[in-house]
Amino acid sequence: MKKNGFTLLEIIISVGILAIVGTLIAQVLFTTTHVNKKTEILTDIKQDGNFALDVIGRMVRSAKTIDKCTGGELQITNPNNNQTTFKCFFDGTTARIASESASHPRVYLTSGNVTLISSSSDCNKTIMFACLPAVAPYNQVTVTFTLGQLGVAGSAYEGGSASFQSTINMRN
Repeated sequence: MKKNGFTLLEIIISVGILAIVGTLIAQVLFTTTHVNKKTEILTDIKQDGNFALDVIGRMVRSAKTIDKCTGGELQITNPNNNQTTFKCFFDGTTARIASESASHPRVYLTSGNVTLISSSSDCNKTIMFACLPAVAPYNQVTVTFTLGQLGVAGSAYEGGSASFQSTINMRN
């Protein structure tokens, strides 16, 4: 006689295999989601950092003089004889890179989605400017800073930061 059903053992084995396959698929899905989120975060950070370096670089290259170069602050004289200062400013609780001049009171070079990172809580130690030669008149600036994502939990999957450094020579 032919049986028309499955035995209990066959059903238990089938359910077990489906559970294992389902768990593996869920893990792959969650891992892919976390990796994509981290990639997006790092892309935002790199875009902000590169934009800030680009703006500082263009302005330093075209500056008439570098007037002040003290750790966390850089002051230049533009071709129109206006002074511009680059440094860290707090925008609420976010440390951001900004420039200030007479014609533009404060222009942020990094978005509110990222923040300057440092082991110190002192905003002036989150971005560093080093100029050569050791005394004025300076003709070369090295800019160094680290940006991180703001408001992201400390998860290894979702956290992100990137360090930036550039050496800029004046044209004049």
